[in-house]
Amino acid sequence: MISISSLSVFPPALGRLARYLVPHKRKLFLAVVFMLLAAAASSLIALLLGKLTDSGFYDADPRMVLAAPVGLIVIAGVNGLSMLMSNYCLGKISQSVMMTLRRELFSRVLRWPAMTYQNNPTGLIASKFINEANFALSSAAKSAIILVRDSVQTVALFVIMIWHNWFLAVAAICLGPVIAKLLRWISQKIRSVMFSSQQNVATLITRVKETYEAERLIKISGTYDSEKRRFREVNEQIADLAIRINKISSIGTPATQLIGMTGVAIVLAIALWQTQRGMITLGEFVTFLAAMLLVLQPLKRLAGVNTAIAGMSVAAESIFQTLDEPLEADEGTIELENVRGVVSFEHVSLRYPNADRDAVSDFNLDVKPGESIALVGLSGSGKTSVVSMLARFWNPTSGRILIDGVDAQNVTLSSLRRQIASVSQDVVLFDGTIRENIAYAMPDVSEDALAEVVDAAALKDFIASLPQGLDTPVGEAGSRLSGGQKQRISIARALLRNTPILILDEATSALDSESEAAVKSALDRLMAGRTTFIVAHRLSTIRNASRIVVMSDGVIQEIGTHEALLEKGGAYANLSKLQSL
Repeated sequence: MISISSLSVFPPALGRLARYLVPHKRKLFLAVVFMLLAAAASSLIALLLGKLTDSGFYDADPRMVLAAPVGLIVIAGVNGLSMLMSNYCLGKISQSVMMTLRRELFSRVLRWPAMTYQNNPTGLIASKFINEANFALSSAAKSAIILVRDSVQTVALFVIMIWHNWFLAVAAICLGPVIAKLLRWISQKIRSVMFSSQQNVATLITRVKETYEAERLIKISGTYDSEKRRFREVNEQIADLAIRINKISSIGTPATQLIGMTGVAIVLAIALWQTQRGMITLGEFVTFLAAMLLVLQPLKRLAGVNTAIAGMSVAAESIFQTLDEPLEADEGTIELENVRGVVSFEHVSLRYPNADRDAVSDFNLDVKPGESIALVGLSGSGKTSVVSMLARFWNPTSGRILIDGVDAQNVTLSSLRRQIASVSQDVVLFDGTIRENIAYAMPDVSEDALAEVVDAAALKDFIASLPQGLDTPVGEAGSRLSGGQKQRISIARALLRNTPILILDEATSALDSESEAAVKSALDRLMAGRTTFIVAHRLSTIRNASRIVVMSDGVIQEIGTHEALLEKGGAYANLSKLQSL
């Protein structure tokens, strides 16, 4: 029929996945023992039936009246209990490994560089956590049971067949290469389709996320049909691929069964010929026939396991590809402490990957402790790129940035970022309470310190009006709060960190006049005594900056105070005129 060696060779990704089983080797050993017991118990049925035929029916042995049913019940009990225990052990192992994989994935994703985030859509990464990790491990337990139990059972039944009649066994085994070739073809086909299917699942998750977040834009634009069409396209692709996978995998079972039954028919003809000539007893024939019929079911499952292995392989390759993504470069060895806030940019340039020109070119600037530096210019002028390099989200292509005279590239990322707080236009709030969001990364903060930053961020009256106060849930992404309230919570968070360097990236651009006034008052308190970099489009928000740096195409055009630049009548004065129109 088929030998175990004819099954498809495991891809390297599954070999790597198997290494995660090492910490669970005891449970794995128990699972294998129970699977072997299950395989052995089911194989004994063929021997019992042959013995029953000769001893019970022909020899009329009275002991068989009780022994036969008791034997069948014992075999069924051992088989059932063994399967229960093997499933339990493998289930615990697969869930433990899945937890480990997801933990490692999450840990790696947290430390990706900015470019990797840009190259990996949210839906693709979510799919790896939800779909691919689950698929790779949930199928592993079932496949392990099939491969171990059914392989052992198949071998045991073949041994029984060969022991009782080697000639008939050879006739049956000759069909093995045919089945092996069929299984190999099915596995190759399914692997290619599986990869496309998982890519489409990732796209589907992205579609749902985008639509959920853009619900107001969709409603106001009336683009229901357009969004339904976009969703339908990817949904239909997933369904089509699933049908293709099912069609390919479905070929294996009936084809294997047809080949197997052909073997049974040939063997039956030979056995009848031998029986008529007294070459075998009826009991021996029943034993052989029972073993041959019993082997068809595990063979059918072994034929189907190629589908699961192909899917597991694709999922495992995808997971390990993500795990192997390089992390943020952190080669610095110096720990920054007691930073005063002196920042120097020396001939700094930045060119993004695959870009044809610099985003920032030959940027030079010396900043004193406590100065507020405003970066202004049209969109794409390089303002945000400058402050992104300060926190080493991007590293300069050339030049260097000094913090208190120390090259930022020689500083550990953790100690560098401990010196910097940021407030941006796109406020990040987690689905928790106001308290948890303000005290983010500082869970042990005192109530007095919280009260102080709440007051400084102009949140005291608002929080006092809430029945749950600081323990009020903010909703997903702060959905229960206004733009101004979210921004002030972000400011309170930055105040609590009390860093010497502060980045304000369009912190008030999305607010109305009333909210902007409240936020600006809180920002003034936040900026006091800190070296501050302000990225702004609205020039009214940076009038009081120590210096204003006007940028265009990544190059500094002019530097000065608000009044001095207006008197100069250059680029800043032109921007001011445009905004006053």
